[in-house]
Amino acid sequence: MTFQATFLALGVIIIWGSNFVAIKIGVGEIPPLMLLTLRFLAAGLIFLPFSQWPGLRKAMMIASIGLLMGLLHQGFLYVGLITMPAGLMSVLLQSQIIIVTLIGWLFLKEDIGWRTWTGIAIGISGIIVLVGGPNLSGPIEGYIYGFLSALFIALTYIVMKKIDVVHPSTYIAYLHLPITPFIFLSSLLIDGTGWMTTYDILNWPVISAVVLYQAVILSGSHIVWQKLMVRYPVNQIVPWTLLIPVFGIAAGVLFLDEALTLSLFLGGALTILGIAIITFRKIQKNQKPIESEALD
Repeated sequence: MTFQATFLALGVIIIWGSNFVAIKIGVGEIPPLMLLTLRFLAAGLIFLPFSQWPGLRKAMMIASIGLLMGLLHQGFLYVGLITMPAGLMSVLLQSQIIIVTLIGWLFLKEDIGWRTWTGIAIGISGIIVLVGGPNLSGPIEGYIYGFLSALFIALTYIVMKKIDVVHPSTYIAYLHLPITPFIFLSSLLIDGTGWMTTYDILNWPVISAVVLYQAVILSGSHIVWQKLMVRYPVNQIVPWTLLIPVFGIAAGVLFLDEALTLSLFLGGALTILGIAIITFRKIQKNQKPIESEALD
């Protein structure tokens, strides 16, 4: 990788890690699903003028991905961050790698070797340390929402494999805009309309900053990442994602004064180690010839 590509990859990971802090700040100002509605509406409208009609079938496939990623994955993430620290959530969400691997083994008949099983065991042990073992630390709802968010992003990645390459702005526009009404209706049903009575005293500068950060900077970072994935080998790009919880924890400590506890440090380290083993074994598998694809 060139210095420029390394700089871009690191920048993307910092943006993704810091996004947990941005959401945490946003849900402190306005109900989570309404914040998510504003984010999806803004992203859809901003990228729509640069999009191309992909055809009805592909548009519906993109929208179905948006339903999983937006209403379910992002919905549970936003709600969970009301009570969960941003740094802790950034680590818990990495359990998606374990979930994807187990789904592939259970339902897609993918082989898992002993090294990958070791990674899964280490990752799960790290999550147990994070959660607090038998003595649960923090509101149980936050952990449930976090794991549900990880489950639905894992399912999203599986569905995404079925869709061909799409023009980046088109993908973002049709991923966000068609799902916005569903998120808005969910907000009315779950969040209610009580916040509307204080509409004029809400901290709109902060809310707007969070929405624009996600709609423009976060969406733009996905476009950059897609281009890096096309230009460079997977083994040079994917490992960068292991740093997302590192920057998530660091951003939580720096901007939200979140505590760097022993359980967060040890649990996070074990979780990242386990996920690293799984990730590198998947990369090695995909680089092997077809006749020796099984993980050993």
